[in-house]
Amino acid sequence: MLNMPKADLHVLSAHSKRPPEWILRQLGIAESYTDPEHIFDVLSRNGFEFITITDVDSIEGCLAIADRPGTFISQKITATFPEDHCKVHVLAWDITEAQHQKIQGLRDNIYELAAFLHAEKIVHGVATPLRSINLKLTVDHVEKLILLFSLFEGMNATDAPLAQEVWRQCIEGLTQERLDEMAERQGIEPHLPAPQPRRLFAGSGDYAGMYIGAAYSQVDKADTVQDFLSQLHQGQAQLQGRGGDVCCFSTSLYKILVTYATRRMSITAPHGVGLLKQVAERFLAGHNPAEISLGERFALLAEAVRTGKALDFIKPNDVSLNREIAMYFLDPAVKNALDEIIHREPTPERRTFAMSSKIANDLIFRLFNRTLEQIESGNLIDSLQPATGMLPILAGISPYILSYHALYGNRYLVEKVADRALPERPPCLRNEKRAWFTDTLDDVNGVARTIRTMSKVAIKADKDLTVVISATESDKGERAENQEGFQLKNFPPVGDFELPEYKLQKLSFPPVLDMIDYIERERFTECIISTPGPVGLTALAAAKLLGLRTCGIYHTDFPQYVRILTDDGLMETMMWQYMHWFYAQMDRVYVNSEFYRKCWVDRGIPYDRIHILSRGLDTETFHHQKRNEHFWQKRGAKHPVVLYVGRVSKEKELEFLARVYQKWKEEGIRLDLAIVGEGPYEEELKQIIPDAIFTGVLHGDELGMAYASSEFFAFPSTTDTFGNVVVEAIASGLPALVSDVGGPKEIVHEGQDGKVLSANDIDQWSSAVREWADNPIPRSQRIENANRVHQDRSWNKAFSDFWNGIDSTVK
Repeated sequence: MLNMPKADLHVLSAHSKRPPEWILRQLGIAESYTDPEHIFDVLSRNGFEFITITDVDSIEGCLAIADRPGTFISQKITATFPEDHCKVHVLAWDITEAQHQKIQGLRDNIYELAAFLHAEKIVHGVATPLRSINLKLTVDHVEKLILLFSLFEGMNATDAPLAQEVWRQCIEGLTQERLDEMAERQGIEPHLPAPQPRRLFAGSGDYAGMYIGAAYSQVDKADTVQDFLSQLHQGQAQLQGRGGDVCCFSTSLYKILVTYATRRMSITAPHGVGLLKQVAERFLAGHNPAEISLGERFALLAEAVRTGKALDFIKPNDVSLNREIAMYFLDPAVKNALDEIIHREPTPERRTFAMSSKIANDLIFRLFNRTLEQIESGNLIDSLQPATGMLPILAGISPYILSYHALYGNRYLVEKVADRALPERPPCLRNEKRAWFTDTLDDVNGVARTIRTMSKVAIKADKDLTVVISATESDKGERAENQEGFQLKNFPPVGDFELPEYKLQKLSFPPVLDMIDYIERERFTECIISTPGPVGLTALAAAKLLGLRTCGIYHTDFPQYVRILTDDGLMETMMWQYMHWFYAQMDRVYVNSEFYRKCWVDRGIPYDRIHILSRGLDTETFHHQKRNEHFWQKRGAKHPVVLYVGRVSKEKELEFLARVYQKWKEEGIRLDLAIVGEGPYEEELKQIIPDAIFTGVLHGDELGMAYASSEFFAFPSTTDTFGNVVVEAIASGLPALVSDVGGPKEIVHEGQDGKVLSANDIDQWSSAVREWADNPIPRSQRIENANRVHQDRSWNKAFSDFWNGIDSTVK
């Protein structure tokens, strides 16, 4: 087979001292610890004819191997735009020591540097052109780079895959007309001849010694370095190898941190450094870190005794991180779980990621549960110990967090560059693939019903929408993914927990890193977030790390929930502060009524970011023709039925409804009360009003008949931001009584299809019940009201409005 000459044109050695990440510089961590001899050995062993090192503003690495065959001197120049001090990296290949010295004096002015490189006929190119070194890079800087240089890195084994894909399309689709537009816009004369095309090259970008030669440039034939670089300059080189991804970037970062730590420990704890290095290297290679041999355990114990850490393992009531980690890794079930990951994942990087996620999830959830236990026991101070124990674990997975941000945090810039360089955005940047996140999908409430219905309409409309949940029961997750009729991804939770003061309301603790990884790999373009719980928080974190659009939906008045459940004004204020922080992060916030739009504007969110969410109606299920005169009689009703449908919980003001019911019974009003739904307040409510009818949850035609067969609908909630059930009731031919606080009041047309009553005013509610009991609204008017709702509310239109960002009109 013909041997085609190749070179890794972007690789760093230990002579690159200054990392671009601020936090690494503050810790004194070098950008690379790779020995130049190791780079030469790896490349020569893998058939690279031409070998160079591109250290940052240094040629010392090249000089260390200058006597080896096929080597040439190169460097990575930190070049600066003098007008605003934005920094970029330019690679210069096959230079002399004298040229290096001249370059060092010119790198503070990129225009003078570019002129020098062209004049000296030094082959050079821009490295990772869409990565911002000092967070100042803009689309104007990128256009100037395109005007100043002709070679750009198009494949890098540690750079962002999305940015590389878009950049290749930008360079390959660049026309002279676009170049002329850029030159006029930027007001600079390009150093390059007008017909000069822009070309691409490849380099590994390796800085940890793990992916040397993973991406490289190759030509058909070249006898000398100069011949190879000449063909590269003329655009005759092919890009070979692979691009980067988060796992490779973060594994490299882990390797740098492990090297730094072992070097420090060789001084501060020399007896333990060997074991640490062995375990870390085994972990980075994708092997099970829980497989600690007997000899290694003795070595670990000896180091613990020597440093005094052994006491951490014998304190009877200790909840320290050391003890928690020790108990965790000695658990056989953990070893088996990690073994399963190793057999399942295809590459060392994926195995390391999956094990990191598993270990961090388990340990954080253990400490989180201990924190909750202390809080519920009233030991607020003691709860700080397990809570702070989470910080070292979070630090342990921070390389992944930093990697997501480093590779995707500039998505906005990538989009703007594509808009300038291409006639239209490439498919990977169009907002056509969205994920909808919720902490509740199997509950019977308006949030779940809206998400389910919208997602089914999305399938019919051929839109790419996936609902993402973290469901506790595995059977529910399997059922949802296979039989729900829409795209759904379920992440089995690490565990679940109950909210203090709100028992039986469980929230899932999702596998955070796994969810972020899924969002990144699936290349979603927008995160729609329905709930501010753990799943919603994870989605928000992912969107911020990956530079994605965010859309928040304010379904429920949680501050009101807290006020009702705790009767504590301070807790309500704290909830408002949290909710404001959460929704203020969103690019767009949907509310269900003008009342809540005004609430959020008053609390500081700009009016133009708040929109009314369109809602539809299942017109087949909720219809006045579903009326069945015997429906409630079969369930024990002796009189016409006043209906409530929804979650049976205190925040729905059901205690107040029970008092209204008791009052109308005392006054001899011949009406029964029916409660459809379930929830944590159900048993207590049955004790308060034992003669009411409790059906539990109803679905489909049975639910439709429950509505249509009733006399009227009572919904006293002050925490609902919309009230799907009110729409369903009116559409079924029922007039509705609703509170004057919250969203449902905007659904009701006063005097036509219902009444808006003062919240918690028992006399007013009782009077309204008596009025309708004595003078029922004519059936003809009910049918007219129902038909109007059917005409106004189409789920197809509601979804289309939502998908296209069209504001709804409340009807």
